[in-house]
Amino acid sequence: MVHPRPDPSQEVEWIRRCQSGESEAFAPLVGAYQRRIFSIVFHLVRRRNDVEDIVQEIFMKAFAAIGSYNSQSSFGTWLNRIAVNHCYDYLRRQRSSRVTYFWEMSEEGQRQIESHSHSSEKLAVGDLADKLLARAPAEDRVILTLKELEDRSVEEISDILGLKLSTAKVRLHRARKRMIKDFEKWQEGR
Repeated sequence: MVHPRPDPSQEVEWIRRCQSGESEAFAPLVGAYQRRIFSIVFHLVRRRNDVEDIVQEIFMKAFAAIGSYNSQSSFGTWLNRIAVNHCYDYLRRQRSSRVTYFWEMSEEGQRQIESHSHSSEKLAVGDLADKLLARAPAEDRVILTLKELEDRSVEEISDILGLKLSTAKVRLHRARKRMIKDFEKWQEGR
């Protein structure tokens, strides 16, 4: 799902005003990008209770760093990079603080998969894809979320993740392959 970007000239004005010290000019930028950042964080972190706090932390980090934004990439790309890096940091802290199972799957996600595996009803394709994404490693979730859910080009993904274009293509291909293998394992277990 792609959310429309604000008018570029208006966005540039908001950024310029923020960089000049007008903190209230940041609010329209938050409004323009909040849903997109929320979506990215939700798909990467998979912990509904933490998403709002993480999104708020990302916007605070972006506000603190807006003086360093230099228009080399779009503001959305710059903000996405902050979000992805912040999520990686969060997941590293979570991984080091406790043992997790099912590749960082939330308890709610585990219960849903278990209940569906015991029932005879078929899962909707979107529901199944969401569960497979929840089970995927963080690196796979990042690239698959940006490509399949945010409809980003491979060029944008490489820019957001700070990767060479060829590396982004390879990671996307491998993430898709791993998800297919996970799906096949899931089918065998039914």
